[in-house]
Amino acid sequence: MTVSNNAMLYPGDTLGIVGDSSNGSQLITAARRLGLRVIAYGPNEVSETMQLADVHIVGALNDGNKLQEFGEKCDSVIYESEHVDVQTIKYLKQYTNIPQGTNGLEVTQDRLIERAFFDQLNLNSAPYATVISLSDIYESINSIGYPSILKPIQKSMEKNTELRINTQTDIPEAADLLNERTYVLESTVDAKQELVITVAQGMNGERKIFPIAENIYAEEHLVETIMPATTSNGVQNELLRIANQIADELGYVGVFEISFAITANEDIYVKRIVPSIHRPGYVFNRATNVSVFDQHLRAIAGMPLSDIKLFVPTIMVNFDKDQMQAIRTQWNIKNNWYFHVYAQNKTTEKETRAGYVLVEANSVQQAQEQIDNTEIWTKTVIDFESLD
Repeated sequence: MTVSNNAMLYPGDTLGIVGDSSNGSQLITAARRLGLRVIAYGPNEVSETMQLADVHIVGALNDGNKLQEFGEKCDSVIYESEHVDVQTIKYLKQYTNIPQGTNGLEVTQDRLIERAFFDQLNLNSAPYATVISLSDIYESINSIGYPSILKPIQKSMEKNTELRINTQTDIPEAADLLNERTYVLESTVDAKQELVITVAQGMNGERKIFPIAENIYAEEHLVETIMPATTSNGVQNELLRIANQIADELGYVGVFEISFAITANEDIYVKRIVPSIHRPGYVFNRATNVSVFDQHLRAIAGMPLSDIKLFVPTIMVNFDKDQMQAIRTQWNIKNNWYFHVYAQNKTTEKETRAGYVLVEANSVQQAQEQIDNTEIWTKTVIDFESLD
């Protein structure tokens, strides 16, 4: 699928941003380097993205009049998160240019559509079954196996919408969830690694792929992203083949991420596609010559994409508010640690995430030893990132 009729952006043009993840402020910084004016749209007036933009328009994501006002003020609009409702972006297409298109969101926000996309490309993914009632779980659990995860078909940021089923005695706990929506029951893959590929796709089909990285989790929360990942040539070549295959069909312009589960036997399962910049991509702020934010803006502005060169092995490690005192200690010690602290305001007081550190070293092993020696991350609950 090709994306066409995309307008170029030049210094002095206006870029609109919809969404309020930790990507927003970093995209605004990158946009300003290109001389772009930024208008942010969203319901939360005091968010960091809204406050940093040159202009912000406060409105609900289903407020047609406010969205029209916003769209007509912008030369192009981007969504900075996979969680922005595709219907919002479709509505905005009437009034402005949407370089990323909508197909990426349509494919990935519905788990059944995403699985159909994988099946169409003959990609290996975890076995699953559609679930409407408890009887569906009892009927399908033998083929899906234990442990399995019950996930709503429509992806969202809501908490407590998933259920891990370890034994048959856990199944009745799903009753209340199934009263709310339709689910998929998904097998868990016994993986030794989660590897991620970050792809940049230009308007004319130009494509650049960042080096493969590895994600490390604790208690289902993303703790580290390691770059470069340790993997065999065979796995690396197959991941690149799959990434190019997905990019050919997704109809998306900009930076997006694909994550994979790799088993001990080097079987590869496609886990998910994120049609936007995703947190693991932050590792490239130091690890490579071009960041995901700069490359994303080059893509959506119609500029040629930068060749990607590995600068130095880097590990990104997330930290939460409870770890801030320990982070302050490292702040005064480490000359190869680069800190990014998220802005805090009254709407983020209940969130645990506080920021991330990029640790550079001569090798991944050396960076990991520094991180482990601090003992900051021995007991961590970092973020709301699920294994999804």
